[in-house]
Amino acid sequence: MCAELPAQTTAQLRMQLIVPVSTPDGKREIAVDRYPRLYVLLTNISPRPVKLWKDWNTWGYFNLTLQWTAGGQTRLIRRKAPKNWDGDFSDFWVLPPNESVILEIDMSSGEWEGIPDLYGETIPATLRAVYENKPDALATEFGVWVGRIATEPVEVVFK
Repeated sequence: MCAELPAQTTAQLRMQLIVPVSTPDGKREIAVDRYPRLYVLLTNISPRPVKLWKDWNTWGYFNLTLQWTAGGQTRLIRRKAPKNWDGDFSDFWVLPPNESVILEIDMSSGEWEGIPDLYGETIPATLRAVYENKPDALATEFGVWVGRIATEPVEVVFK
């Protein structure tokens, strides 16, 4: 179980979860074999540049998680630990004011755990993204954004 987060907890960033409409009746379906991709848009809404760890290295790889809620229970979808870090070093995006970065989540990539096992079922749920960067010495040294932000819930269907 996960505690509910208030949406938009940080004034420097705005975050949006984008799950493409994939059915003729306007539903946002997530199916690993047909519609596995969704996106997170992080936008700098402050008057100054904001630095965010890139998601290919150890500092940013685990910062994005998803919370899906169905039947009154909330569960996490998060990245699995990678097998090794070839050439790992601290690397970050610099977002000027009003600029964005798009993070792609590919449920078919094998990187994510916590995707519901459906066994032919269809599960209506709500989904929200959470981006969190905890303070550490390198974030302080490079001036990388530290905090936690969550999107508004999006109605989806896991299939």
